[in-house]
Amino acid sequence: MFIAAISCLSLGCSQTNSSFLSQTSEVTQDNQKQDIELSQTAIIKWLPYADPKADANFAIEKQDFTLLAFAGRVTTFPGINEGSSTLQQQCGYRLMADSSDALRSEDELRLRKQLYQYAATFNQLVAAACQKRNDSRTSP
Repeated sequence: MFIAAISCLSLGCSQTNSSFLSQTSEVTQDNQKQDIELSQTAIIKWLPYADPKADANFAIEKQDFTLLAFAGRVTTFPGINEGSSTLQQQCGYRLMADSSDALRSEDELRLRKQLYQYAATFNQLVAAACQKRNDSRTSP
């Protein structure tokens, strides 16, 4: 009888545990979906109004030559030639939020393309100013 009671309790606990794990998994998936939607919303809010030329000029005026980089399996610098690692080291860089190479929808792809274009325009202007500054420092 004691064994039967323990068996029933164990069975009940395992069913409760699997039910709990199932609910936890659903909550985790919902949270991930909300995080994706929030990050897309954040990009959507500023990207349509962004002016990469004005932003780059403002950064240059502040002597901030930091390039924008995309995070992914490989860090990429939109608008910058791949062989310019010296420029990347001299100017510095910061990873853009929501720039990983994992895309889950057509909307994310569309936003990523817009974000890439913004970063490319910004980087070209800032990199030219950074290069000019570095050249003037090394010239006698």
